[in-house]
Amino acid sequence: MILYTPMQLELVLEGIEDMKHPVVREVELNGIPAVVEDKGFGQGKLVKLLSTDPNDYMDPNMIPGVSVNFLGTTK
Repeated sequence: MILYTPMQLELVLEGIEDMKHPVVREVELNGIPAVVEDKGFGQGKLVKLLSTDPNDYMDPNMIPGVSVNFLGTTK
């Protein structure tokens, strides 16, 4: 990635060290491989599906951003 800016690099990258990255896990939800952002206690938010089956993406329960329970389903 190339960033064109008239600002100094120090100003552009200020605070990058303090950024927090969410904890994500690969899990299977109803037999569908997915990436889930861990919210603690087996609860999480669906980030993306890893399935190769196009029908899995049509399931309204598998929309990114939906809350899911993945306790005991970690790959």
